Amino acid sequence: HGRLSLVHPMFGDVEYGSLDEYKSFAVVVDGKTQHVDVLTLESECDGITRTWYMLKHELFTKQSKKAPYPSPMTKLEVLRYFSLWNQCVAFLLADLSPDVYHCMDYHAALAPLYMQADRQVPMILVLHNADYMGIVETDFINDRYWRTVAALRRLSLVFNLQTATIRKYCMFEGRFNMLKAGVAFIKETQGGRGVCGVSVNYAVELKREKTLFSGLPAIMPLDNATDPADDQGAAGVDELRARRFKAKAALQKHCGLDLDPGAKILVFIGRWVKQKGVDHIAMLTPT
Repeated sequence: HGRLSLVHPMFGDVEYGSLDEYKSFAVVVDGKTQHVDVLTLESECDGITRTWYMLKHELFTKQSKKAPYPSPMTKLEVLRYFSLWNQCVAFLLADLSPDVYHCMDYHAALAPLYMQADRQVPMILVLHNADYMGIVETDFINDRYWRTVAALRRLSLVFNLQTATIRKYCMFEGRFNMLKAGVAFIKETQGGRGVCGVSVNYAVELKREKTLFSGLPAIMPLDNATDPADDQGAAGVDELRARRFKAKAALQKHCGLDLDPGAKILVFIGRWVKQKGVDHIAMLTPT
């Protein structure tokens, strides 16, 4: 038995159904008080109670499930959005006192910076794509007030953190970097243990190629959560081959292609971004 608490902003185009009121609280973003409502939804699965804590605020509800974050990453509103999100997560961490804080990528990696030392929660930082480090090019932010104040002071105001804290935990290679906060916190409080990659190869790649993770004793790989199929030997291979040819013929017919059992078909499931290797697909595909 256990309890899993999940925190998520509410998007404007999602029908959430019936939700229960949990709490309302206030945080300060860019010098202004912001009021946030927290609504909950609870279910149980395999003896685990799952509670969703949904964050309701205009900065969140103006986004959609297809565009969950403000864009581009050179807008001041992006900083306000992540400031609000991280402060909300910190409030709920202090309120719920979980055994472990599971932080996925950079999005809420600043949350521990808002908590008192005696209320800190051990953190696991799981990296799915560390190329997106939550870097914001502050030099390109088009804001009149931004130009009159030093960048660190402006970031301090937006995130409601001291300038020294921003400099220590959020600056990497001269740029504002939200993922740095989680890595630095884990180094400081957990001896660098608690950073994970979503596969063995990815964990090795991050440790070898990304200087942000230098000094960590290790980046731990996570096992695939799916159960492997039982090995059925040669009979299983024959069955799979027959099913593959049937599936290929059905796909060719559906797409209006020539029915050619010897044709090669490439199936790619993922985002069309460089990090997924789509440039290699383009290079290797016959013209």
